[in-house]
Amino acid sequence: MPKKSRFEHLHARFGFVLLLQFGLLFWLVAFEHTMGMRVLLDFTGVVIPLFAIAVATAHKRDRRIAFTLALAAMAFSGGALSGLRPANVDAGPLFAAAFSAWATWMLLRGIVRSQRVTGDVLAGALATYIMAGLAFAVVYGVIAGRRPDAFVTNTAAPASFPDLVYFSFVTLLTIGFGDVTPAAPFARAVVLVEGLFGVAFTTVVMAALVAGYLRHRERESTGPSS
Repeated sequence: MPKKSRFEHLHARFGFVLLLQFGLLFWLVAFEHTMGMRVLLDFTGVVIPLFAIAVATAHKRDRRIAFTLALAAMAFSGGALSGLRPANVDAGPLFAAAFSAWATWMLLRGIVRSQRVTGDVLAGALATYIMAGLAFAVVYGVIAGRRPDAFVTNTAAPASFPDLVYFSFVTLLTIGFGDVTPAAPFARAVVLVEGLFGVAFTTVVMAALVAGYLRHRERESTGPSS
């Protein structure tokens, strides 16, 4: 009996992940926040990716790595989430960025290894795309935390974390409104990487998955009569 793909056990759970992701995006971008960048950064880099990994993989080793990164991000958050600052080290955002990147990789790996392209796989692909945007936003938050003028708005003010989330998805979608711009060289380099990832994902990964999904539906519809 062939081994089942992990995505065959998901059913509607990825829809719940997508609902959480869209809710988080709307909450971050559409409302003004009194919380500082660090609180929003740590929350984004830990909570949603942790749930996504729990859904995407049943492998205990992968979950152990994910939980280790999540706990490290919270333990070193310097007051943003845990209130702790061990050894006076403020490395929480770096662990949050690593954790977000790991979550994106886990989702993408599960999609690539899926044997059949179903609606759950397409939902997982969309969740991966959104997770990538959140991961890059966390990276931008880390950069802005080290250099506040790395990203500026059209009013010449430093960008807040909601601004960086908005900018990340504008870059991922290759829209480019220009109301938030990278000013530091390293920030520009990361933005280029995100833009290339967005183009490659939509033109290669999503196109191949949609084509495979249509072939799968066609075989299902013509199978009984053949």
